[in-house]
Amino acid sequence: MVSLKCFLDSSNSYIDSDSLDERYMRRCLELARQAEGRTAPNPVVGAVVLNQNGDVVGEGYHHQAGQPHAEVNALNQAGSAGVGGTLYVNLEPCCHTGRTPPCSKRVIESGIARVVIGTEDSNIKVAGGGIAELRAAGIDVVCGVLAPQSLYLNRGFFKAQEEKMPWVALKMAMTLDGSIADRDGRSRYVSGVAARTFVMNLRDSFDCVLVGANTALLDNPALDVREVSTAARPCRNPLRAVIDAKCQISPSAKIFAPEGKVIVFTLGREMAKQGLYPQNCKLVAAPQDSDGFINLRFCLEHLLNLGAQKILCEGGGKLAGSLIDLNFVDELYWIVAPKMLVDEKASRVVSSVQKRLIESTVNWKIVATTLIGDDVLLHGLGVSYQHYII
Repeated sequence: MVSLKCFLDSSNSYIDSDSLDERYMRRCLELARQAEGRTAPNPVVGAVVLNQNGDVVGEGYHHQAGQPHAEVNALNQAGSAGVGGTLYVNLEPCCHTGRTPPCSKRVIESGIARVVIGTEDSNIKVAGGGIAELRAAGIDVVCGVLAPQSLYLNRGFFKAQEEKMPWVALKMAMTLDGSIADRDGRSRYVSGVAARTFVMNLRDSFDCVLVGANTALLDNPALDVREVSTAARPCRNPLRAVIDAKCQISPSAKIFAPEGKVIVFTLGREMAKQGLYPQNCKLVAAPQDSDGFINLRFCLEHLLNLGAQKILCEGGGKLAGSLIDLNFVDELYWIVAPKMLVDEKASRVVSSVQKRLIESTVNWKIVATTLIGDDVLLHGLGVSYQHYII
């Protein structure tokens, strides 16, 4: 499977104007993307080792939590050829013992003379400590090379560390007139084949896919990942979650068929239905908010506690509107098909009971527009993250 960046831009070559450090940092980011959706609660990290002559002698990335970190994999591959050379890594090497030993110690012992880092680690157990240890050992450290790109790649990790909330991306496919389904609730297929393949790649890079009750009932989606596997990167199904206050989803729904876990957030009175569902389904009693609806903050925090740092919401319109109202959406994947329903009873892309005038619009930073088949993808970030570079 190619990365989302490569899916949208088939050119995989380095930018001619890049400095040497930027070129190899881009390679670190490329390596790190191979593990997107597979490392939580750890970040995705890639590393490259050059020898003293500037030749690449080692590469590696962190495959999943509990396994060796990117720096260790790259240094192991380099062996003694890396002595006196340069290590590139998109995130500050850790300096604490978790499931694995501290990478800073391994880097120091390797004989590396220079380390180039994309961005500091905001984890309080690191937070500059790894850089300080490397410098104290006499290693030349450069930090901040392609920092915006490094921040974006680990946006879920950084938000979890800094705000104790997951990163939420909203993916919606709609017609030109803003409809996601016809008056009978049918939405297959608003977008084309190429856009649906893009969504498969998107799911494969997220930790969790989230939908509302109406989407689960009307579309009966599997929310799985298929048709994008490669030998190097077999696809896997992310955690799947449904907001379903009345627990209306059928035990035979497609969402329960694929391998992987399913969480259904419901009200406490519905918990007696747990025995009706397959073993891979867990009902979670969610509190109500002040309006009597399921408390979405609770749901997002619960998913984060399960390891979901990046959540992809795929609708429907009411859930999308509620997440936007609460300022929980960080990123948009807006897929617009060249067709119209032209029906006032068609389902709208977002729905909210809030009253907003033009001066109180919800604003976004569009970072990319891409033609995918016959459809147009608008990729946006919340204004708080417009300094990130995709």
